[in-house]
Amino acid sequence: MEIRQKRELLTERLNLRSFEEKDKTRLCEILMNKEISKTFMIPDYEDKKQYEDLAGKLMAFSQISNTNHLQYAIALNGSVIGFVNDCGFDEEEIELGYVIDPEHWGKGYATEALGAILKDLKDMGFKRVKAAYFEHNVASFHVMQKCGMNRTDKVEKVTYRGIEYKCLYCEKTF
Repeated sequence: MEIRQKRELLTERLNLRSFEEKDKTRLCEILMNKEISKTFMIPDYEDKKQYEDLAGKLMAFSQISNTNHLQYAIALNGSVIGFVNDCGFDEEEIELGYVIDPEHWGKGYATEALGAILKDLKDMGFKRVKAAYFEHNVASFHVMQKCGMNRTDKVEKVTYRGIEYKCLYCEKTF
């Protein structure tokens, strides 16, 4: 299956779209944010250039001409506050990850963005969407619940930055 990402998805407050060159600095700030890296698996790079290279890859994945990845910038009033991306997919199922800048936590933006993505993925023909969260990240679990995703029995132990975490899964079937 190919990803048929739209040029943009509009919600009540957000614009989910491809990254633009002007977003690169902001995306690097998000990728380097220590609070985000506690719950979203981002490599622990040693210098800013490596984060810039990662940002460049994510930006390329977000272009609608790229049918191998799902990647949307989440923008509020024109400024990027996060992103959503695939963590792998097959003919029927896709796994998602998402990030919102801590400055914007608790305002419903993750729920709004994930809800729009879920509708879009259903329209693309996916039968199931799953997402994982570290057990201590209860806020992410609540976002998934609000979007109609249900906890599954799948649990994985993941070592990230030298610490072992319990990774729990939710899914939504269409």
